[in-house]
Amino acid sequence: MPFPERRDAQAGSKPRLAPPWALVVVVGAFSAGMVITILVWHSVRPDPFDAWVMRGQEAGAAYARRSGRIVSSAVAPGVIGAMLASTALAWRVGRWDAIILALIAVPGALGVEIVLKQLVHRQRPGGPDLVYPSGHLAVASAACLTLVLVLRVTTAPSRTRVAVVSLVVGAVLVIAAARLVETVHFLTDVLGGAATGIVVTVGAALAITALAAASQAGH
Repeated sequence: MPFPERRDAQAGSKPRLAPPWALVVVVGAFSAGMVITILVWHSVRPDPFDAWVMRGQEAGAAYARRSGRIVSSAVAPGVIGAMLASTALAWRVGRWDAIILALIAVPGALGVEIVLKQLVHRQRPGGPDLVYPSGHLAVASAACLTLVLVLRVTTAPSRTRVAVVSLVVGAVLVIAAARLVETVHFLTDVLGGAATGIVVTVGAALAITALAAASQAGH
């Protein structure tokens, strides 16, 4: 059953891939990520805030570490599923800009996360693993936000969009909680991962929108 048409579709206009709030979100997430990056740069010890949060993480780990591992193991298939859903939705409405976003956002977030890990080089005490930013949160945030942006340019009713936004926000929060109760990340790692996914995804949407506008203007 096709989605009911929205007023902007009836008027013959297509909503831009990048929403009006995109630039504000990118600047805010990038700024927050930069502040965290500076705080944890080449550190091997938790900062006072992370150390305080760790008390709660360790208490939660005693009860929910196994559940956290189950959630973490489901992230990869969930992200792939979200990518496929975003691509299918974009294909259905003939939005090549949205298809491109669906295909590049998650790989882009993963690539940036890998580079940041090497640059920031944050380690947990006594362990060789690099932990900032959280890769799980980076790709999950990218996949979930892509789905929201793609759904926005379809003719899906507002109640469907609200339901999807609620679902993906809940999913990201659950993944963040899982990584914390597993005690494999500090809170700042999780926040940095989410910021990475947001910046890459919304930044890509802005770039794609600008290129599409320039292409149209050139014709």
